[in-house]
Amino acid sequence: MALHRRAHTDPSPADGAGKPPRGHAERLAGMSLPKQVAVLAVWPFLELLLNALVGLVDTRIAGHLTVTALDAIGVATYVGWLISMLHNAVGIGAGALIARAVGARRTSAANAALGQALIIGVVWGVITAVAMAVAAPWIAAIFRMPPATADLVVTYLRILSVGVGFGAVMTVGNAALRSAGDTRTPFFTMVFVNVANTLLSVLFTFGPQPFGGHGVAGIAAGTAVAWMLGALLVLGVLWRGRSPLRLRSRRLRPRRMLAGRIIKVGVPSLVENSGMWLGNAAIGGIVGTLMARNGVDGIMGAHVVAIRLEMLSFLPGVAVGIAAATLAGQHLGRGDVAGAERAVRMCWWLAGTVMGLSGVVLFFAPHFLAGLLAAGPEMAEVRARAVPLLMICGPIQIFFATYLVLSQALRGAGDTRGPMAITYAGTFLIRLPGAWLLAVTFDLGLNGVWFALCGELVVRGLLYAWRFRGGVWKTLRV
Repeated sequence: MALHRRAHTDPSPADGAGKPPRGHAERLAGMSLPKQVAVLAVWPFLELLLNALVGLVDTRIAGHLTVTALDAIGVATYVGWLISMLHNAVGIGAGALIARAVGARRTSAANAALGQALIIGVVWGVITAVAMAVAAPWIAAIFRMPPATADLVVTYLRILSVGVGFGAVMTVGNAALRSAGDTRTPFFTMVFVNVANTLLSVLFTFGPQPFGGHGVAGIAAGTAVAWMLGALLVLGVLWRGRSPLRLRSRRLRPRRMLAGRIIKVGVPSLVENSGMWLGNAAIGGIVGTLMARNGVDGIMGAHVVAIRLEMLSFLPGVAVGIAAATLAGQHLGRGDVAGAERAVRMCWWLAGTVMGLSGVVLFFAPHFLAGLLAAGPEMAEVRARAVPLLMICGPIQIFFATYLVLSQALRGAGDTRGPMAITYAGTFLIRLPGAWLLAVTFDLGLNGVWFALCGELVVRGLLYAWRFRGGVWKTLRV
């Protein structure tokens, strides 16, 4: 099925139209399945690890300021997740089309999809940037932060909004490269971005005047500038050409039908991710309620410290899920349904094994882990609250792995409606009612929130396994 009539009747030596793509995709097809999974997963894992380390650095920097700054970074972390989810929806839509086009060796069609995805990414990035800047005070209010913390939240978000549009371009460009089988280039791009982020954030926060001394505002400025540099770097890579993808100016003219197909695949993921974030924001509101109810700071900080540390456990699942999405899309593009299922099952087993072992570490070494981010005597209460949260989430990591791998595999195959329904059901029928019931009604506090979160992940993992075994994804057309 052609991505767009002009996309494969538009011969162009620059795009390689009519020629089988060479380089990454061709080499990948000649590898054994385990090696394909390893090649596609290792670079995203390293990239995700770097991103996580930057988040850990931001949290650590805030932890060296004040408990109020740590709480503010906690709220800002939620908003950062939302922005990432919104921009990833465009990447998912483009990725599904690009992966199938590459699998079918239609290079021109893949490049046409790339151009439209970048147009959508720019527009969507500007919209989200403006929305973030305008809504910053309401966001602080949703999380029920005290006035001093709320002021820091607004400052952080408005400074960060300057770089959000660039972040969208960077996200979409990297997603396109991964879908074409090139996971190495996005990794090295993000190495640069993350190193710049860390160095700039430290400089703007602790460096000499006039650059340093800006506190939470400095952390935000470091991230915004790093995103700008990252977007320019990704565009340069795509313009130079990483086979089979190559960006040319004529691909940046809007094409309604092709853009519509990207949006059609991406919108369910957008709705799903928005619902997921609304649920998480409501969880943040419950945590804020606990802070107001107890009259103490640091509860949000402990919550985010635990999330940051658990992230180190689920990064392998996300990386292997990226491999599963790429392989599912490319095998289906070649008409090899059995190969797609075999690849996803291998990814599922690998992620479950690695995350299961990580869960053991979370359960048996929580004091050591919490001390990495919340050091010093002034953070003793934060550490004490974070330790039981790590012990709660450790035993459910295998179910978490099931959700991470199968959700991405289904999206890579073009099945975005099923995951959307599962996410909404889990979030609004289990996660939120359970968190309120356990944390507030039964007065289990932050531990109750995490019991609800982890219980819902167990159910979500089982539902994704059921959806995958049902096989609807095998017959979808995108």
